[in-house]
Amino acid sequence: MNVLLINANRFKQPWPVIPFGLCCVAASIEEAGHDVRVLDLCFSKKASRDIKQAIEGFQPDIVGVSIRNIDNSAGYNTLFLLDQTRDEVIEPLKAAFHGPIVIGGPSVGINGAEMLQYFDLPFAIRGDGETAMVEFLRRIENGQGLEGAGGLVRQENGQIVADNEPLRVPDLNELPLVRPHRYIDLKPYNRFDSPIQIQTKRGCALSCTYCTYNRIEGTRYRLRDPSRVADEIETLVTETGINHLEFTDSTFNVPLDHAKAVLRAVIAKGLDLRLRTMGLNPGAVDEELADLIHEAGFRDVDLGVEAGCDAMLQSLGKNFRKADVLRAGRLLRERKVPTTWYLLVGAPGESEATLRETFDTINTAASPWDLVNIGVGLRVYKGSPIAAAMRQGMPECTTDSFLHPVHVEPEQVSLEEIKAITKREALRHPNYFLYDEDETTPVPVLMTGALLLRMIAPRRPLWKLHILLRTLQQRLGIAGLKRLRFEKQLRAARLVQTPPASQGPTTEDRWNCGASKNPP
Repeated sequence: MNVLLINANRFKQPWPVIPFGLCCVAASIEEAGHDVRVLDLCFSKKASRDIKQAIEGFQPDIVGVSIRNIDNSAGYNTLFLLDQTRDEVIEPLKAAFHGPIVIGGPSVGINGAEMLQYFDLPFAIRGDGETAMVEFLRRIENGQGLEGAGGLVRQENGQIVADNEPLRVPDLNELPLVRPHRYIDLKPYNRFDSPIQIQTKRGCALSCTYCTYNRIEGTRYRLRDPSRVADEIETLVTETGINHLEFTDSTFNVPLDHAKAVLRAVIAKGLDLRLRTMGLNPGAVDEELADLIHEAGFRDVDLGVEAGCDAMLQSLGKNFRKADVLRAGRLLRERKVPTTWYLLVGAPGESEATLRETFDTINTAASPWDLVNIGVGLRVYKGSPIAAAMRQGMPECTTDSFLHPVHVEPEQVSLEEIKAITKREALRHPNYFLYDEDETTPVPVLMTGALLLRMIAPRRPLWKLHILLRTLQQRLGIAGLKRLRFEKQLRAARLVQTPPASQGPTTEDRWNCGASKNPP
């Protein structure tokens, strides 16, 4: 069968993401004997034209569409992305192709049924796409029924008639080696210095209240052989000439022994690498891991701190505490590993006191040249523990299982107040990055920054430019003017606000049951 796979992701902040997961599915489909092509729309100037040309030129029997993001994951000023996906990708595809269309990707793993209804499509696959898509194609090709197909969600006549449990790949080591450069052009991504992704495992056994990795990948860790991970890295670097790679596990260093084994295997290859990883858990950073991170050639790491006080870490369901945050920061700082500290403020129980403690902790633990990336507000997603709690306590909080943005509204302090406090802190610290504001950097600026950094400091992460520019603004007095303007805006806003009624907190005070602050 001819199978066309489409990367629908056109969101480019903080950098364009290589559709590695879609290439994994393409490799499995190809191994199963089908002819597969990948249409990457990330840099397309006119998606509808490119879709039509791909359909006419390839004549696919089935089209699969990978949809990475529902929105930008911000709880405040949320940018809903599915309208753009529908208008620029799904509707032009429907007009050009009249065969089976199946959607997949991380967002479908969260809201598969709701997205089928939103796009008015018949098929979705959630969970591991490699085996589920191959099984779907086998049944279609052989004229078999689709009843019970793992991971398949089906809609008929506007009604969801099946929402099957995901079909997990039991042994990730049996999957084919993925060479993304065989399916997509990596040159546009390389202009932004986008890393090639690597997974060392799937699944997550942690219980963070806001997270959906358990729903997408399962609650059991499925570990890859460290030697296979190292071999894959060697192959990719050799064949592409790109040595910038990112480990994209939900939490790279849990289980800790496995992460260490992976790094030892990578170090043994003796490659010149620029590595990075998302999702370092502060509770699983010890001396040995920090040494291995430094020796392996990490250009930067993401530290998933989320909060800097024990009360909020407990509220977020974290398995570590403030002392772990301080220790992890010290170990990474001693080895001069550039670190992005991720904070998530505005969860249940947040107050001015907890905010102050969090900022004090981070200002103590982080280097002034580390990035502090702050998300204001907790965006609630289907399948997360906090979504279940909201539905139980307030069923009317969503009409579409959290497909459209819904956020938490803490009892003791409003999101507007949290935003103001956080903004004031960010204006004082050049290394602070407000996710709902600063991620909107224009694409030409991102490209120029990546080019400049490659010329003057090729081993430094792109976000160092953000800190440098903010530091220059502070020394030139521009930051002071921004602070004055912000305080003036705050005073003006308070003059027009209606004072709240004098009453104690209720159940409705705890949860916001409407759209986000920037509704779609």
